[in-house]
Parts: sequence; C-alpha cells; structure tokens
Amino acid sequence: MELGMGRSLEYQYKLEGVQREWQALDNERSIHFASLAPGSYRVLVRAINTDGIPTDPPASVDLFVATPVWQRWWSLTLMAIALALGIYGGHRRRMRQALELERVRMRIATDLHDDVGASLSQVAIMSEVVSRGEAPDRKMLAEIAGASREVLQSMSEIVWAIDPSHDRLNDLARRMRWFAGETLSGCGVALHFSLEERAPEIRLGIDARRQVFLIFKECVNNLARHARACNGYIAMKVGPDELLLEVQDDGCGFDAAEGAGHGLRNMAVRARALNAAFEVESHPGKGSRICLRIPLKQRRRRLWGSDTA
Repeated sequence: MELGMGRSLEYQYKLEGVQREWQALDNERSIHFASLAPGSYRVLVRAINTDGIPTDPPASVDLFVATPVWQRWWSLTLMAIALALGIYGGHRRRMRQALELERVRMRIATDLHDDVGASLSQVAIMSEVVSRGEAPDRKMLAEIAGASREVLQSMSEIVWAIDPSHDRLNDLARRMRWFAGETLSGCGVALHFSLEERAPEIRLGIDARRQVFLIFKECVNNLARHARACNGYIAMKVGPDELLLEVQDDGCGFDAAEGAGHGLRNMAVRARALNAAFEVESHPGKGSRICLRIPLKQRRRRLWGSDTA
C-alpha cells in the first residue's frame, strides 16, 4: 500500500481481547491503560492514510501486567496467617482477662471469708457474751474494739489490693511504710525505710502487689512480736533483673538452722508463687535478715506487664 510522501497519517490502537473498536491516537502518540487485570495482552496499532485505508496487518506489541505483591498467593497466605494469629491472640487475651477476673473474685471471696468473716464472728460472739452480763466487761469490750479494728484493717487491705490506681511500686512502698510505722511504733522499734528513686517507675499487677505485701506484713509482724529489736531496717531496690525487698533488725535473732516456723513457711510459699528467691539469715543474739528477690524479666509479662520500667 502506498502511503504517500508528506501526507499526514492517523493512528489507531486496540487492546486485543479487551477493546472491540479501534481507538484514535491523540497527538501525543502515547497510549494509557488503567486498571488492567494481571495477565498477558497484545496492543495493535495501525496507520490510516488520507484515503482512509489502514495498514494491514497492524503492528503489535505484547504486554505483561504482573500481579501486585499483595495479591500473590504467598502474600495472601501470610496475611491469612497473620489474621488467624491476631484472632487467636485476641481470644487468648480475653480468656486471660476472664481468668484473671475470676481469680480476683475468688481471692476477694476467700479473704472476706477467712479474715473479715472470722473476725466478725468473733465480734458477734463476744458482743453476745457481754450483753448477757449484768455489768459491762471492760476487758471483753476492749477485745471487741480490737477485733473491730482488725476487721477494718482487713477490709482496707482488700480494697487497696484490688484498686488499679495503686499499681505502682511507690504506692506499695507507701502502704508498706505506713503499715510498718503503725506496727513498730507501738513496740518502741525505730523504723528505717529506704526506696530508691527508680522504683516508682515500676507498675505491679494485682497478684504481685498482694503477694509482696503479705510477705512484708508477715516479716514486720514477726519483727514486732519476737525480735525484741531496737531498730528495723527496710529497703526496696530495683536492679536490672530483679526487685529486692530486704527486712533486717538488730534484735535477738533465732537459729535458722533449726527449721522455719509456720510464718516463714507461708512466706516461702508466696515467694514461690512469684518465682522469687527467699533468703533467711539469723543467729541468736545477732538479729535477723529476710530478703526477697523477684526476677523482673521472667515475671514482667505475667505479673508486671508491658508497663514495667
């Protein structure tokens, strides 16, 4: 076919298998296709002379549109796995929260039954005995008042233990300082309490806070009742891998080699619940030292959580 020299030509194109009609090509001499599905294509281009006669056969160009990365089989598989893991993780997190809530409820019920319930029963019995007498029994009334104070203290400790606003270590230290001061002041024991500056940055879970406080409470009660000490030294320190609680006195001491009493055994059991090391050092006439070492890294997710310093 003779196109002729100097004559203007028109061009048309068609995407084979997609476009049925030929499309006119603009002056820019470029072709743009939008939203093509992945696959192989052929573009046909032909020229038309001034007489309206097209070239035959038209020129062709083969194209290949690759599948986007996010639509490839391995990418879809990874996304499906990630989605499944996310759903599974969310389910496990909800189950952990439900179990933790159930443990809190059981612990509150147990504490109310063992501590508050027993004390209230004692108050009720003593009140009935006093009411049957003709004259007030001052000794019995004093015992009723003491039991009532114990009930109030037990209720205060239960409420404090489950209050999420008290989950920082400085809150625990403040409670410890108050309890030790109240307990030791009546025994004439001077309290020396130290807490390093980094400690308030740590947050504690309910279980950790409760177990640590109960161990500390037993230590202080033993110091007040049996140590016959002049000074009590309490220190809390935070290392890179552990939280250290140390209770020491300059009292009469005891022979640790003879075996632990009921209180020491209870403290050891609570320490095992924290996966902590429990150390007792004491000799007759040389005072005593009780040390609790709680590993932070191992317990961080379960007891201390992501908000640990």
